[in-house]
Amino acid sequence: WFWSDQYDLKLQIAGLPLHARQIVVRGEPANAKFAVFHLDSSDRIQAVEAVNAPPEFMMGRQLIGSRKPVAPDKLRDMSVSMKDVAV
Repeated sequence: WFWSDQYDLKLQIAGLPLHARQIVVRGEPANAKFAVFHLDSSDRIQAVEAVNAPPEFMMGRQLIGSRKPVAPDKLRDMSVSMKDVAV
């Protein structure tokens, strides 16, 4: 994992986004608060790249380690808490 503070942006990255089958964006890139999740063919998170989104980063990092599949639609939906995205 990696993190960097760039002025008012907190960048956090975990995992390796190689050979992802699907990319899911959660949040609003235009507002500089979002996360990009890279999913494999079994809907498990391979990597997360977060900008000003600590909850998404922390849960994404846990889900990378646990290898639990996630529901991409729930992951995309900001009204669903990150704790509730795992299947």
